[in-house]
Amino acid sequence: MHTVDPLALHHILVEALKVKRPPVAITYCRDHIPAGYEPATVVACGIVREAESGRRVYIDANHHDCYVGLWHLGLLPKAEKLITDGEYLTMAQGFFTPEAAKRNKAQSERLPDGSIIALAAAPLNDVPAGVQIDSVICVTDALHAMQIAGAASVREGTFPIGEVGPSACASIFATPMNKQNSVFATGDGGGRMHNRLAPGELFVTIPAHHFQHVLDLVANFRFDPARMRELIMPSHAPKAASHGD
Repeated sequence: MHTVDPLALHHILVEALKVKRPPVAITYCRDHIPAGYEPATVVACGIVREAESGRRVYIDANHHDCYVGLWHLGLLPKAEKLITDGEYLTMAQGFFTPEAAKRNKAQSERLPDGSIIALAAAPLNDVPAGVQIDSVICVTDALHAMQIAGAASVREGTFPIGEVGPSACASIFATPMNKQNSVFATGDGGGRMHNRLAPGELFVTIPAHHFQHVLDLVANFRFDPARMRELIMPSHAPKAASHGD
């Protein structure tokens, strides 16, 4: 059980790291939907934007607006070839080849069927008491994505996962849980559109066991550019003292 105070994490992300969009707390509802959350008829990845706006929401097999998202969350009642083989990618757009579309879905992460009954999202600073937070998602620029997703790499040596290509719902919901690692991702065109990402913004997901690393990164942040140059750049190495004849 991870006991990082969500308000402390929110403060670090917003005040210290200057994340401009509100951090979102994600809960994987394994056996019940927490009180205080309302159903949202939106695409799966769209719950990020809903929570950024201040809502506590969830999607499930009955409340959603995207079969692709349901499939990546293990919530689709039965495997649909339209989704599993990526046929939807070629039927409504021209740049995917059938082979590439099929491989895209085969290589994308998804939660095991039935492992959750719903996926819930809330503002990180407005999660009801007692609700477990499984991950936090931020939409931010590349510099802050590097710092947040990379927090574990400087505290325990675990590199984050970077994804370009899979659907946003695969990258930001399934990959972090399946791989138990922080993820930074571009998301797909639809995921970016539904969450209104600017051209330079990325999704970042940090699982609960990496929360403390973000706090520790900031608490221990120190950088001496001159000293770093001396250590690794020959042109900046201290000059040996000269001695007269």
